[in-house]
Amino acid sequence: MLVQDLHVRIIDAATGELLRELVLDPHRTYHGTGRPPGPHKKKDRTHNS
Repeated sequence: MLVQDLHVRIIDAATGELLRELVLDPHRTYHGTGRPPGPHKKKDRTHNS
């Protein structure tokens, strides 16, 4: 992995082949939140009267 500022390149160590190249967006959150993936589930708010 080669990193220069926000530019990241993933290189195969044996062949030197470029596997992936990307630029990180400083305004985006890349780490997980701890919540399961998918849409948020709404809580059932039924009242028993």
